[in-house]
This record gives sequence, C-alpha cells and structure tokens, in this order.
Amino acid sequence: MATILLTWVISAGAMVLLAVLLGLRARGRILGILIDSRGRYSLAQFQLVIWTILLISLVSGVFWGRLAEGSANPFGFVVPPDLVGVLGIALASTMMSGVVKASKDATYGDCVAASDRVRDLPRLSQIFMQEEGPLADRVVDVTKFQNFVITITLVVGYAALATTLIENAATAAKVTTVPGFSGAFITLLGISHAGYLAGKLPVASGGNPAPGLTVATLGTDIQPDNPRNPPRALARTARQNARRGRRERDNRTTYPMPPGA
Repeated sequence: MATILLTWVISAGAMVLLAVLLGLRARGRILGILIDSRGRYSLAQFQLVIWTILLISLVSGVFWGRLAEGSANPFGFVVPPDLVGVLGIALASTMMSGVVKASKDATYGDCVAASDRVRDLPRLSQIFMQEEGPLADRVVDVTKFQNFVITITLVVGYAALATTLIENAATAAKVTTVPGFSGAFITLLGISHAGYLAGKLPVASGGNPAPGLTVATLGTDIQPDNPRNPPRALARTARQNARRGRRERDNRTTYPMPPGA
C-alpha cells in the first residue's frame, strides 16, 4: 500500500536524520553515532542502529499510514514478539560487547587501540578490523566480517518481505500485522551475535601493545609515535620525511664520503 510505504520511508528518513545530527553533535562526524567510548567505529553499535531504524520506522510507518487513510483504530495491527526478540538480541549484544570492552580497557589499556579526532583518526573500516595488539586496524577480524554479512543479509531480506506484504494489501486498513521472523532467522541471528561476542573474549594481542593511540593514552596529551590512521597533515609530513630520507640515502650511495671525512 503506497501510503504506508511512503510513511515508512518518511519515518526511516527522520530517524536517519536524527542519528546524523546526534553523531555530528557528539563526534563531529555524520556517522558519529557509530563511534564507541574508545573513539572507534563499532560493529555492535552499527547493528543496533540499523535494526532500530528498520523495525521502529516500519511500526511507525504502519501507524501513520493507517491514520492517514482514516482507519478507525490506527494502532489496530499486531507487532509480533519475534520483532521485539530481534531488537533484544541486538541490544543484548551491544551491552555484552560494552562489558567485555570495559574489562579489557581496565586490564589491557595499552594493548587496546583507540582513536580521536586529532591524533589517530577513526575509520569506518574499523567495524571489520582487529582492535588489539600489534595488528590493530591492520588485519580483518573474520568474526566481525561474518556478523556484518549476516546482519546485512537479514536486514535486506526482512525489508523486502515487509515491502511485499504492504504492497499486497489493498488498503492501509488491511495491513493488520507487520511481518514476524522465522525461528531459523532468529537462530541464525543469535548464532552470529554469539560468535561475534565469543571472538571478543580472548586477548587477541597476547598482551603486546597496540600501535598508535591506545585506551591507556586516550585521555592524555601524549602524541603517539606511530598513529595507525594519522591526520592528513601528519601523514603528508611523514611521507615527505620518508622521501627526504630516501634521497639522502641515495645521495650517500651515489657520492660516498671520502675516507677520513
């Protein structure tokens, strides 16, 4: 039904706009809502945000669509418990991820990578990358990749299912429920989140420090020696220094100093 599809899109757009404004206000970035307490882009926060926008905007769209078409009871549609369960899985995963992060931050602060807007910039690719040890931001964490792919697949599949259900209804009043989730769907989502959390439990670094800015130095004025994602000006200076060093080495090779000089 066109009215509900329109109000769904408007509701989703309003939620995305709010998320962008909050991200800009809190972190100075359009996607700042996805940045965690370490200053890094977080897969757990991405999942919670995307499921919240999809499911809550759908419920809002059905309500406003039924209201716009004069339904006697705009709230007269069913929200399956499965929908609440999916949001619960995303929320629980984010909370458990935060607990694991807090524990590691307190115990292995110098091993955990951090980011800020000045010394070591956050990158969206961090939602796929390792967070600890010498390979932080340099190696893909396969549990994160798997969790991301499954989440996107389920989000797109559910959005297509909801769109089909709404389009097949003759009027907004005939949309009396939003689609639920099958048991296999919820099981797959739960396994994916469980694997993601299990992957966060070990100290992947073996206790070795992370390069660049870390949790231990995040709240200080210490400038990291080797930032993983340096600001452009700093990266440009580093490249210039590297080129200057190569030229000096080449000159010494081409014009060797005489003995005793």
